[in-house]
Amino acid sequence: MSIERQQPPTDTSIRRLVLVSAFRLSMVWDLLTTFLGSLIILGSASFIALGLSLVGSLTVEAFNFSTKSIWERRRGKRPEVGLLKLIWFFAIAFDFWTSLTCNTTYVALQQFSLGQSISLSQLFAQLTIGQILIVLFVTMLTTVSPMMVGYIRDRNLDFLT
Repeated sequence: MSIERQQPPTDTSIRRLVLVSAFRLSMVWDLLTTFLGSLIILGSASFIALGLSLVGSLTVEAFNFSTKSIWERRRGKRPEVGLLKLIWFFAIAFDFWTSLTCNTTYVALQQFSLGQSISLSQLFAQLTIGQILIVLFVTMLTTVSPMMVGYIRDRNLDFLT
C-alpha cells in the first residue's frame, strides 16, 4: 500500500479560491439587496410585490452572471443576441439601482424598511459624504460580482497578471 503525498495547493488555486469565494459572497449580497431594494421601491411587501421582486432579482442575477456569454464574439450577427445585449444594460442598471436603494435605506434608516417608499435623494440627504462613498463603492462592487464569478469560473487566473 503506497501512501501518496498530497501536493500543497498552488498559489493559483489559493488565489482562485479566495477570489471566487469573495465574489460569491458578494453575489449573494447583491441578490439580497436587489430583492429588498425592489420591495422598497415598490413600496409594498404584498404577494405581487414579493413575486415581482423575486422573479426580477433572479432574472437580473442570471443576466449579470451571463455577461461573458452575452458579450462574447460570434461569427454571425443574430437579432436575438442584440436584444439580449440591450436587455443586459437594463438588467445591470436595475441591479445597481435596486441594490443602491436597499443599501442606502439601511444605512440612512438603520433598518430595512419594507412597505414604504422613500426617494433615493431623500435617503442620500440623510447620509454623510463618507457614508455615501461607502454605499456607492460597495454597491458597485456587489453589482459586478456576479459577472466576475462568470468570468473567472472557468478561466486560468493568469489573465490577472
